[in-house]
Amino acid sequence: MSMALKQVFNKDRTFRPKRKFEPTAVPAPKYMSLLMDWIEVQINNEHIFPTNVGTPFPKTFMQVAKKILSRLFRVFVHVYIHHFDRVSQMGAEAHVNTCYKHFYYFVTEFNLTDHKELEPLKEMTSQMCH
Repeated sequence: MSMALKQVFNKDRTFRPKRKFEPTAVPAPKYMSLLMDWIEVQINNEHIFPTNVGTPFPKTFMQVAKKILSRLFRVFVHVYIHHFDRVSQMGAEAHVNTCYKHFYYFVTEFNLTDHKELEPLKEMTSQMCH
């Protein structure tokens, strides 16, 4: 497994190896790539996401799922804050908004993220989803 897949991500868009090291700031594209690699590893881990019928989910399942979703939310925040003009130019505004609405409704319906995590897009969310 590559070092990139062994990273633990933090709220400030830095990552930290499992061992105690100083956080390392990375550019947003690198963060997105590392994040998607990390999520893929989590989802493909049958100890976290069992694939056999009858195999129980681990006690840490909700914790891991919430972490994945909170980090995916950061991707939406980044896109809306830094790239939404480009999304609009491509004519993809409705698609991105619909994707975000589904994400928002899912995490709020099943209480999968702390509401304070949703603060960065609170105003936009209230206009779009209500």
